[in-house]
Amino acid sequence: MEFLGFLAILSVVGILLFKPALEKLAFSIFVGAWLVELAMFVAHTSTLLPNMNL
Repeated sequence: MEFLGFLAILSVVGILLFKPALEKLAFSIFVGAWLVELAMFVAHTSTLLPNMNL
């Protein structure tokens, strides 16, 4: 899953370099990738949920 987050951020950089007009799309991809990584971190470190193998 971390690799998919890396690819999402890499696509954001590509969009910003080659199609700056799609800045809003790049930002939404960035925020989405960040939220997925945040959810994975919370699920991994939370004491409310059992230790999950993500």
